[in-house]
Amino acid sequence: MVQVSFYSLLRLLLKRETLVLPWTPGLDVRQLLTRVQAEIPTPFLDKLLNADGTLIPGTIILVDRHNIHHLDGLQTLIPDGATVALFPPGAGG
Repeated sequence: MVQVSFYSLLRLLLKRETLVLPWTPGLDVRQLLTRVQAEIPTPFLDKLLNADGTLIPGTIILVDRHNIHHLDGLQTLIPDGATVALFPPGAGG
């Protein structure tokens, strides 16, 4: 199983804190995001990814508390039992 945790504005938008999905061998972050979007009716990927599929600057995705920017980016493999945390870019002024 993989637990996906939503933070900040994503939590407000989706009206949920977590989602648990079955794990499959070879699952990477990009595939997980696609699966999560298929499970949740509210569109949210545009809050994390640009139109070309790259991460929007300021987006933070953690796999077991490790930032994917320091791993293999969206190709980071997700182990069984992992927790993936999704933080949209912050806004301020």
